[in-house]
Amino acid sequence: MDANDLSILAALMRDFDGVRNRLSETDRRELDRLLAMFADRPDEQGAEAIGAAVVLHLMNSLPGDERQRLRLQAPGVELDRGVLRELAAVFGYRRPAAGPPEDGPSAPAAGGTPWERIRTRLLSEASLSEEQVELHLGQDPWHRHLIRLTDATGEVRLPTFQFGPDGTPLPVVLSINEELRADVDPWGVADWWLGRNHWLDTPPARALGRVPDDELIAVARTVGEGY
Repeated sequence: MDANDLSILAALMRDFDGVRNRLSETDRRELDRLLAMFADRPDEQGAEAIGAAVVLHLMNSLPGDERQRLRLQAPGVELDRGVLRELAAVFGYRRPAAGPPEDGPSAPAAGGTPWERIRTRLLSEASLSEEQVELHLGQDPWHRHLIRLTDATGEVRLPTFQFGPDGTPLPVVLSINEELRADVDPWGVADWWLGRNHWLDTPPARALGRVPDDELIAVARTVGEGY
């Protein structure tokens, strides 16, 4: 987490209700989900990992003028790494995940080939590095049924929708990732989770916690052979 991220979190801390009220209802649910993970990280480095995901979510989901307003507020706040612990202590979200937002964050504009645009869209989702998953969530980032996406710099990113508030991988996600062979085609499986689904009328990742697990698994099996 760099100084800019830290200052944006400090600006969020100063005007949390104002920022949260400018999000759509579904994006507020995603903020709550991330903060549930954030509050459960007992160490500062773990808080930084989730804090970076919170910043990414805000920058993707706030309207352009609100992103600019938050950035303008950020330089005016006192930079103090204690804000990470203050956020966790103040919000203290420790409830089951509500699932990612219905419509998801707006993907940044991207040129290039359709494949490059898909990669950019998927990598714009909140994610954690291998080190963050291992050291701060206490989980195995090399689990064969976790989606692992490699960005242009060669860093592996693991989308956060795969993890619950306590940091553990969601069993239904692991089951579906196994069904769809995420170990063979992580990008295709990530696109299944994060793209709108005909049967659910929403991206499957947005249905986590709101659609019964067996229904999600049944929907995955209808396309399993295609992956």
